[in-house]
Amino acid sequence: MKASSLMDKCVLVVRPLRRQDDFLLLLEQSLASVIHTPIMTIEPILDSHQIKQKILAFDQFDIAIFVSVNAAEIGMKWLDQYWPMLPLDMEYYAIGGQTAQLVVDYTQTVNCPTDQITSEGLLTLPKLKDLENKSVIIFRGGQGRETLKQGLISRGATVEYCDLYRRAVDQKQVDVTRQQLTEVDCLVAHSAELLEAIGPIDEIRGDKTINHLPVVVPSNRVAETAKSLGYSPVIVADSAMPESMYAALQKVF
Repeated sequence: MKASSLMDKCVLVVRPLRRQDDFLLLLEQSLASVIHTPIMTIEPILDSHQIKQKILAFDQFDIAIFVSVNAAEIGMKWLDQYWPMLPLDMEYYAIGGQTAQLVVDYTQTVNCPTDQITSEGLLTLPKLKDLENKSVIIFRGGQGRETLKQGLISRGATVEYCDLYRRAVDQKQVDVTRQQLTEVDCLVAHSAELLEAIGPIDEIRGDKTINHLPVVVPSNRVAETAKSLGYSPVIVADSAMPESMYAALQKVF
């Protein structure tokens, strides 16, 4: 691993805390100075009649999709509580390697895109090309993009969401982050939602002779948000996978 480009650089990561974060582990091995300030928290919906009803009806679906690590962690706990033996013939899909690993620990099999780690990438999988008369449940956290749902419906599927958690912005952590952004060499933001919570970088570093701040993001969609908020340069990783984000970060320096 080439660590020299990150040696003595200060990198700020603002995504929510995870039980195991492989990206942070890579950074810790790189000799960079790493600041992890989660500005958003994940709040599981613990007592929900709506979730329970969908979990009890799980065997009525043909396909289950988990869009994030949190969706897999929380969703599988719900399923394990009510389905000690999962229904036969269910097809499982996940977005991201860590998400897939959590799912496969319960299901033994899972389908996952390896190149484009997004909803668009999932829709390229051959098994999802023809979904006539198929019923799909998507495990996720609150409102988000409709790309995946609309793509599945266009192929003949009926689709339902199972919303398992909420994202909540911690304003105190945002305030801390805005101060830290005057001192760091680079920001890593895994979503547009995180960048929008921080706000325009010019408002934070405007008193500096050079107010530019590099940011590493996982997709062109997030890059557009970063550019609109004044970040420069914006480095787009090949995917949100830890190795891809780490490789993109190295390019900054």
